[in-house]
Amino acid sequence: MNLYDVIKKPLVSEKAEVLRAQNCYVFEVDMKANKTLVKQAIRKIFGVTPVKVNTLVSRADGKANRYNIGYTNRSKKAYVYLGKNDKIALFEGV
Repeated sequence: MNLYDVIKKPLVSEKAEVLRAQNCYVFEVDMKANKTLVKQAIRKIFGVTPVKVNTLVSRADGKANRYNIGYTNRSKKAYVYLGKNDKIALFEGV
């Protein structure tokens, strides 16, 4: 798997903003990506070395419309913890 295909997009939410103060960044990643691939992708794309990576898979939620029930897509998130002096410029607005 190409390392540039591992990370899909950064996630911006209230929880992610609180975690950013603790030097933790949240990304949506490919469903097939594991922690090692995410760590390598962050190192290659942003030039920083993660201290720790946690991943989770969100389940598909049921969404009811008029006659039947549909489901949202499953997704996978990665919480990337960096060292004290490391920052990702994408989130800093530089």
